Amino acid sequence: MNARSTPRAIAFGIVSALGVILVYGLLSEPLELTLGLLAVSFFGGWIIGNSIAYGAWSNNPHDTDRPMQWFALTISVGAWVGALILAFTISQALIPDPTFPLSSRLNVNDFFTYLLGLEFVPVIHVIALALLAIMAWRGAR
Repeated sequence: MNARSTPRAIAFGIVSALGVILVYGLLSEPLELTLGLLAVSFFGGWIIGNSIAYGAWSNNPHDTDRPMQWFALTISVGAWVGALILAFTISQALIPDPTFPLSSRLNVNDFFTYLLGLEFVPVIHVIALALLAIMAWRGAR
């Protein structure tokens, strides 16, 4: 068994999470591909988990490491929150002829109004979170 490289696993996990944030955020708001978010979450979680495992062990045989799985879970939840914040920011930036400047529209209250004010999209986001977290956990084995 090889020793794991935790700093490299962290770096690989963060880079893959940034990619998931970008894709999820762009598909969520400007393109509005709501059901596509489930596919992004499934594959994004897999990418996050596997990049953490690859960063830690470089494809060498290893036993399941719970701390790496918990890290993958944490990174995936952070990616989901970051993606929602990106989608909210894009939605506010795309409002035509706004009365208030963008800086005054970006606040926590408006974020939750945006998130809960959509019809069935909050359900999709919760399912997407579950898929992202489960796949990241499984991928980091």
